[in-house]
Amino acid sequence: MLYLCISLFLIVVILSARLYFIRKAIATTSTQMEEIELHPELNRQLKAFTTDSKVEGLLKKINDIYDARQEERIVYQRRETQIRREIENISHDLRTPLTSILGYVDLIQDEETTETERVEYLSIIYKRAKILQGFIQDFYEISRIEGDNYPFLLDSIPVQSTLREAVVTYYHEFEKNNIQVTVELEETQSFLIADKIQFNRILNNLIQNALKYAQRQFIIKQITLEGYCILQFMNDKNTMTEEELNVIFERFYTRDQSRNNQSTGLGLTITKVLVEKMKGQIEAKIEKDLFIIELRWFVP
Repeated sequence: MLYLCISLFLIVVILSARLYFIRKAIATTSTQMEEIELHPELNRQLKAFTTDSKVEGLLKKINDIYDARQEERIVYQRRETQIRREIENISHDLRTPLTSILGYVDLIQDEETTETERVEYLSIIYKRAKILQGFIQDFYEISRIEGDNYPFLLDSIPVQSTLREAVVTYYHEFEKNNIQVTVELEETQSFLIADKIQFNRILNNLIQNALKYAQRQFIIKQITLEGYCILQFMNDKNTMTEEELNVIFERFYTRDQSRNNQSTGLGLTITKVLVEKMKGQIEAKIEKDLFIIELRWFVP
């Protein structure tokens, strides 16, 4: 009977001690959680003050939840920062031509302005309004293209003839800027599956991009390799760096940090989205003194 009483007493002591440490662990954990909730930016984790495997397992699961939430918070903050930057860029892009338009409207209304000057100012207002219209169209298009329901009418497109037509459209602009244009195409006609209108838009965006930044030369090259039709648009590297290649397709990125080159920085973004939506691949790279944008399409 004595041994039974002693055994029961020891069991009660052990259970009481275990219960005490568990309650202490819960209280400590609760305090830690309150501190974590007050300062989530510190990215703290719960620490176990007991060797109980069950409690340690529970704390690990809670820490996993905290880690996942912290990652979500970081993504949210980055996206929030990006949205603020995009809003600033949009505001700047719209404000610049709009301010110019309002300035010339004031001049037109001035009684001392001559009729000749009014005609000149109206011409400038028209050009600024067209720039503003282009900006708004780019903002609208990127929102549509990135959606899942943007319609693509896929068809078989003759690559070489389409490229020639696109280059000819801008030939005089290259000539005016003293840029030598070289077109290297395979003799055998290649075909790829894409939306004809959007494929032409891609070509126009890439050619216009070269017009902005090329100084001496612009090269278009087309080859078929390992079942892919490869198109390369090459111009002078100038001051382009490897670091810029990582952001060149980002929304609103423009090499002119003052954003005074009448560009929204959406041209290459739209190009990339269109290429990938039509199952193509796009890459920017630097080889020797050339900046290259390369497109790849599987040849059916």
